[in-house]
Amino acid sequence: MARLVILLSCLLGLSFSVRAQAPAAAAAASDHDYPGVISLAVDATDVSRRIYRVRERIPVQPGPLKLWYPQWIPGNHAATGPINQFAGLSISGNGQRIEWRRDPLDVYAFHLQVPAGVTTLDVEFQSLSPTADDQGRVAMTTELMSVQWSRLLLYPAGYDARRIRFEPSLRLPEGWQFGSALETAVADGGVSRFQTVALVDLVDSPVYAGRYFKRFDLDPGAKIPVRLNVIADAPELLEVKPEILAAHRALVKQADRVFGARPFAHYDFLLALSDQFSGIGLEHHQSSENGTFPGYLTGEAPFTDNYLLPHEYTHSWNGKFMRPALLWTPHYNTPMQNDLLWVYEGQTEFWAWVLAARAGLYTPQQAQEVLAANAALFDHRAGRGWRNLQDTVYQGIVDFNDAPQAWESWQRGYDFYDEGTLVWLDVDTKLRELSGGKRSLDDFARGFFGGSTGKVEARTYVVDDVIGALRTVQPHDWAAFLRQRVDSHGPGAPTEGLARAGWKLVYDEQPNAAIAEAEGDQEFDDFSYSLGLKIASADGKVEAVLWNSPAYLAGLAKDMVVVAVSGMAYDADRLKRAITAAKTTEPAIELLVRQGDAYRTLRVEYRQGLRYPHLQRIAGTPDRLTQLLAPKK
Repeated sequence: MARLVILLSCLLGLSFSVRAQAPAAAAAASDHDYPGVISLAVDATDVSRRIYRVRERIPVQPGPLKLWYPQWIPGNHAATGPINQFAGLSISGNGQRIEWRRDPLDVYAFHLQVPAGVTTLDVEFQSLSPTADDQGRVAMTTELMSVQWSRLLLYPAGYDARRIRFEPSLRLPEGWQFGSALETAVADGGVSRFQTVALVDLVDSPVYAGRYFKRFDLDPGAKIPVRLNVIADAPELLEVKPEILAAHRALVKQADRVFGARPFAHYDFLLALSDQFSGIGLEHHQSSENGTFPGYLTGEAPFTDNYLLPHEYTHSWNGKFMRPALLWTPHYNTPMQNDLLWVYEGQTEFWAWVLAARAGLYTPQQAQEVLAANAALFDHRAGRGWRNLQDTVYQGIVDFNDAPQAWESWQRGYDFYDEGTLVWLDVDTKLRELSGGKRSLDDFARGFFGGSTGKVEARTYVVDDVIGALRTVQPHDWAAFLRQRVDSHGPGAPTEGLARAGWKLVYDEQPNAAIAEAEGDQEFDDFSYSLGLKIASADGKVEAVLWNSPAYLAGLAKDMVVVAVSGMAYDADRLKRAITAAKTTEPAIELLVRQGDAYRTLRVEYRQGLRYPHLQRIAGTPDRLTQLLAPKK
């Protein structure tokens, strides 16, 4: 790939050069435009049966042709294109059926022979959205839906996705409204026809639609607008509290102060508030897909999900405008390489937490509790002993069936997100320490991710570019610094940055607010940092056991059922009392458990009482954490 030199400026008059790679087509993709425009018509009116019906008209020439169904979807970090939901494929030309065959080594590819005299293929199929969570992500209900174009098209192989043009249209149920980054050309008879776009921009521009819809302007009067488009199960869920709307407007302002220029012509948050629609967070350059609690706008949802929109918004800079070189591919059927997800996702997670605090989506205390819960999670992540952070970037590919893990604390999962927060907190506080408080990760972000205002483009980077940018902000051996953190095996959490921020992780008997919110929302009882297990509140089913914890050593495992505590039926308060009593009494905690049809009593040897994580100031040290989380003026 061609190497470009981009002069970028950052805060306090500092400037530096970043070697950024401009995307270039791979050898497997033609450097010519695909001849003609593909017509794509989607009928999404069958909401009760949750069926999208698709018609494509593809200009062709006689001879062999391969069509691809998208497999590697940006932001998913794995080959997740839901081809199992693809059905009913029928291809014809000049009114005559044309037979197709699936590639035996690439099930996302369909081969056919275009007969002489045929210049256009008529393609029809359906995308069968899950009717329940156990089939996959529920994306269509009787009240709302998402339209992800990558699920709803076939495209000709051999061409760069930027050089295949589509003319999309969408039919929605009567009276429904929608939000999207796509530009509407015309709306007629219930069908919205969008302007012709390249395939890469189509896939990057989903639609959220619903019976109940409201749009909020998050930066009134701005030349580059930012909008919040909301669909919900019921109209009352769209009535936003003034302070919540103000926090989202503050998010836009605070992001400007971190990154500087907005690398988009406009931006549309797409937000679904629903108990039926599956939760989601997926980045796009000029929009993002978000699904969360129904009471998010009305102030009746747990605060723990308030990082979601800051995370996806940050991706417009980190992940879309600037993205790791090996994650850029010429089309959706070339494997992506995840080597720098600890930057792509890890630093984005850091900024999501910071921006949520600076914008007021978290209170200062909530932000501290979130960080404490995060640090405690990795303080007890036994799997760090064999699997470093760098290796977790492949989790999306390893976890191919998206099934729950039996021993997550040992196997590890998508840890490059949350452990990434600790890594980049370490970088931020080191910058502040070395510069005497004059430099921080804000300076890096403004220089490295700051793009051209209003211009939509993609540039790529490698790890040397990250290291060089950090070195220009503040001289240091950043290569060794970062390598040690992403290759480390512990023990314990990487909390050097927390200590340098002037705080330490402590445990006491007072519940952590972030953990308590998760307990209430997900209906489990969390004893992770005492006994080392989580238990479902309703039926006593064990949801997780920490590797080498007291519960593990006693013989507990995921999916056992805790029937009784010391001879009495299980409930959370009873187990809490037993844990507290065990501090001063001789007998171990006795749990009657069921595994399948077998019952047995297990004795848990534990004497330290209830333990929940919190942050505590380190006396006599600079409070860099409060400086980091304070709103920027």
